[in-house]
Amino acid sequence: MKIFYNSATGNSLYVAKIIKDQFKDCELISISKALKENKIEVREDLIGFIYPIHCGGLPIVVNEFISKLNINEDSYVFAIGVTGGGGADMSFSQINKLLPSKIKISNYCTIKYISNYTRAGKNPTEKRAMDAIRENESKLLDFIESLKNRDCKDKDFKGGIGNFAYKMWKDYYKKKDKKFNVNNKCIGCNMCERVCPADNIIMENNKPKWSGKCTDCMACINICPKEAINIGKSTIKKNRYINPYIKREELL
Repeated sequence: MKIFYNSATGNSLYVAKIIKDQFKDCELISISKALKENKIEVREDLIGFIYPIHCGGLPIVVNEFISKLNINEDSYVFAIGVTGGGGADMSFSQINKLLPSKIKISNYCTIKYISNYTRAGKNPTEKRAMDAIRENESKLLDFIESLKNRDCKDKDFKGGIGNFAYKMWKDYYKKKDKKFNVNNKCIGCNMCERVCPADNIIMENNKPKWSGKCTDCMACINICPKEAINIGKSTIKKNRYINPYIKREELL
């Protein structure tokens, strides 16, 4: 089995690691790294995608990766959308459209944690995050059993007005990093540069500089160990978030 994951703050990686522990032969692969290295040929018969939900659908890098992926027609494909409390059906519909015509998702699951979209709201405290993880534990374990049984679900996913909102966010909301800035707390550790899935950050004079290709994932602002990165002034007093069971280094 190969599981392709996208994880800015660790939630999707945490889910991927739980699944990996339940299978003898399972490899976890970062989608952003696979995309950068053009590793798009996959011959395994069991393939999974695990990712956060962005604007109701797939993260931009996940969308791009799946659109380029070359897999066998008889592969068993599953998807897990890790949300901030909402649904993930639109992302499953998007995957079905991006996969080659004869391939569809065989199984799917929505895991509902707590939103950590720092731009728009407060991140969860460690306690709230751990509570949400615990509340979804049985659902995740049940889904793992369904994967072992190769269960198949058939559903006609519909996006509705969400498809329009997603397209506007993805294709027309340019320069998502326009207000990103760094203050004098920065220690030049370059974690923000390394975690960015789009190679959008470069270090100049030991400080991050954004290049206008931001995918709105919030990885850089949350991974900074000194909380030196902000979006305008709106995030200065907001707490930062990393999944309590994931170390920063695992996201790099």
